[in-house]
This record gives sequence, structure tokens and C-alpha cells, in this order.
Amino acid sequence: MKRLQVTRDPMPYGRVLIVDDVETNIYVARGLMTPYGLKIDTADSGFAAIEKIKDGNEYDIVFMDHMMPKMDGIEATGIIRGIGYERPIIALTANAVAGQAEIFLSSGFSDYISKPIDVRQLNAILNKWVRDKQKPEVVEEARRLAEERCGDAIDDAPDAPGTLDAPQQTLDPVLAGIFARDALKALETLEAIDEKNACADEEGLRNYVINVHGIKSALANIGKMDLSDVAKKLEAAGRAGNLEAVAKETPAFLSSLRVFVEEMTPREEAAADENTDEDKTFLREKLLAIKAACEGYDENAAEQALAELRKTKWSRPAKELIDTISEKILHSDFDEIVEDIDKYGVSS
Repeated sequence: MKRLQVTRDPMPYGRVLIVDDVETNIYVARGLMTPYGLKIDTADSGFAAIEKIKDGNEYDIVFMDHMMPKMDGIEATGIIRGIGYERPIIALTANAVAGQAEIFLSSGFSDYISKPIDVRQLNAILNKWVRDKQKPEVVEEARRLAEERCGDAIDDAPDAPGTLDAPQQTLDPVLAGIFARDALKALETLEAIDEKNACADEEGLRNYVINVHGIKSALANIGKMDLSDVAKKLEAAGRAGNLEAVAKETPAFLSSLRVFVEEMTPREEAAADENTDEDKTFLREKLLAIKAACEGYDENAAEQALAELRKTKWSRPAKELIDTISEKILHSDFDEIVEDIDKYGVSS
């Protein structure tokens, strides 16, 4: 894993919104921004982002994915600007090319950042749009408090949390589970398009490009660059309308992607079946801690309790609940988590 020296200024005064339809991308982006102490909100579509803005939420930065199904980032940004929102919106794009900045700036964005996210570029964006907008005394107080807690503000930071770029490395299990869900969704959609030869239709081809684009980014975020490169070529073929290349190369890509997902998941599922003699007292204690944290909208406390649960192997029902909680914490769906824990039969 390549490691970089990045000076991260603490920004507990900052609030950001990450908008992306791919859960893997949200998880990685959150992981890269969490050390700054930012308040982080998420949305899985342009529609959800618009609703958050209409509800009166204001952010120092909205990080908006460029390509999303049904409503892309440019369209969502246009609507948000149209309702009078003037705060910074930064495009997240996996297609950064020369001249891209002008396209985004003319479409209502304040700036753009490439995916997979480079920590140096992210740091520069956060410094420019969050830290440098504060009064000097606010910045200095945040630094002083951070130094009291942790010491030096310089982090030896990886390019992305838990990414895999060498055979001997193992993937962060939370990220692996999130990626598997994203990959299965993409497989279902792309296999249906392939079977129906839907790319011959303009809307079908657009759907193909968006989905192969999304899984390309997710694969890159976990370091699976060989498959990500294939997805990149398929995306380019789709954009160019090269239906012959799409039809010829897609089945092999989908087969390889399914094999990769299956390689990641069987051991986890087997372990879940084997451990039926679980510590129900410990499970109940941590679920109640998560419930209390979610009722108080304390994301850090919820994640800490969830991390404790992830250190142990659980039966399938418990593991499914833990995975559900993990996914919903990612989107700050605290009320739904409380309901899920109640439905599981854990009460105070």
C-alpha cells in the first residue's frame, strides 16, 4: 500500500455531504474524510441530495458524483443551484480529462476531484473550501484541541482505507462486504442488459454505461485494477456506441466479476453458519449500545460498538443484522437502525 505524508488540519467545524450511488465509494470517501473530524452526511442519489438541501441542510462542501442512474450529478447540481443553494459543490468524477474543469464550472460546480480519490487532492480541496473559510482563531482552537488529544496533526495516510493492491494483503472486511453488495447489484443489472441485448436501445446503452462506470470505480477503490481496467474499456466502448465490442467483451467481464465476488464471500458465509454457540449476552450488550447511540445520533459511539461486534464470528441472523447496521450507519439512517434492533428482539 502506497503511503503518503499528508498534514491533515482538524476540521470539527466542517460539515460535508457525500453523494454517490455506489456504496463502496461512499465508504471509502467517508474513511478518507473521517480523520478530519468533519460532520459527514451521505446521499445515495441526486434525488436524495436535493431533498436534503430542500430540508434546509447546509454543507461546507457537497461532494457530488458525476455519473449516477436516473439523475446524474450535473442535473442534480443544476436543480440545487436553481433553488438558490450557493455553497460549494465539488464534482466526483472517474473521467477527469483535459478541459473537464471548464465543463464542471459551467455546470454549477465549484471544483472537481478525481476518483479514486487522491488524499493529496482531497486535502487541498478541504483546506480551500472548509479550513480557509474559517476565522484564524477557529482554526487555531481546533488545532490546539486536536493536539491535546492526539499530538501531531501529520498522518501517514494510505491512498484509501483497506484497499487491496498486492496478493498478500487482505481487504477490510467491512469494505469487502459493501463491495460485494455493490458488485451483485451491478451483476444483476448488467446481466439483464446483456441477456436482453438492451444496449441496442439508447436508454439501455446509457444504463449499461452508468453501471459499468460505477463498478469500475468500486473495483478501483478496493485495488482490483485488472477488472477495473476491463470495466473502463467497456465503458469507453459503450460511450462510443461500439455495440460489437460491448456484446463480445461483456460476458467474460461479468463472469470474472462473479468469480471474484464468490471468492470473497464463501469463507465469510461458512463462518457465519458454523458459529451457532454465540455469546448472546455480549451481542445484546453491544446492540443496546448501538441502539442508544443511534437514538442520540452519536455516530462515533455506534461505530465503536459495531467494531466490537465485528471482532467476533456470528451466526447468520446476527451477521445479517450487523451488516444491515453497518450499511445504514454509512447513510446515517439512525431511526431505521433502532427499528431493526427492536425487530431482532433486543430491548432494554
